[in-house]
Amino acid sequence: MNKPDFLTVINKFFVNAGRYFVAVASILTILASGLLIFAGIWEFINGIPGILDFLFHHGEHHVELSVHFISAIDLFMVAVVMFVMGIGLFELFVDRDQSISYPRWLKIRDLSDLKEKLIAAAVVVIVITFLKHIVMWENPLETLYFGGAIAIVIAAITLFSKLVVGSESHKMKDEDTKQ
Repeated sequence: MNKPDFLTVINKFFVNAGRYFVAVASILTILASGLLIFAGIWEFINGIPGILDFLFHHGEHHVELSVHFISAIDLFMVAVVMFVMGIGLFELFVDRDQSISYPRWLKIRDLSDLKEKLIAAAVVVIVITFLKHIVMWENPLETLYFGGAIAIVIAAITLFSKLVVGSESHKMKDEDTKQ
């Protein structure tokens, strides 16, 4: 039997030790998502007095009210993205033997799956950011530029998703089918 060389032994050590670093990153990401959820709840609660004032005094619609709730939704979406990323990192690098049973929508087999979920969630967060900008509408030309910039970013993300992530995903599925 061949004895592994020194570099192979070191490489195996770093790969195994790396699992623990990724575990820490995964746990911190999940905790950060929890903190963002609390921040979204706080933002939501801060908007309630304005809603009550609007309902009982029949004042005019306040843009700030909409911004409060859209900001809360934005925080919730970013929290969900961070949660999925944290679980995905844990699933890919730490839970090697798949000992935890995840729901089908949260199963991540490889980095391509994780990228797909991140890209989809990032587009939603970008759209929510644009919605917040529309609600605060001040300068039509600036809003047009902002919308155009967002459209370019979403088009680039979509192209990246189709060309890079999509092709990686198809290769993996083809390899799974051959086996």
